[in-house]
Amino acid sequence: MSHRINVIVNDDVWSFLKKIPQGERSRTINLALRGWADRRRRLDAAAEMDRLRNEPMAQPVTTAEIVRWIKEGRDEGH
Repeated sequence: MSHRINVIVNDDVWSFLKKIPQGERSRTINLALRGWADRRRRLDAAAEMDRLRNEPMAQPVTTAEIVRWIKEGRDEGH
């Protein structure tokens, strides 16, 4: 599903976007944002892992629990 949004860009970004054919602009912006979002998700996940690694655990986690969490994550599309 696609969604239309209005975005304000700086002049330097607009001068670059004007060089891209009109039919390709949305696709180009979408690809750039998808790449940024993927990097952001990885950085957020790494920061969360660092936080958890440095936080003392109340109780140990078993391998079976980790496997279950991974399977649940896959089922949810993560």
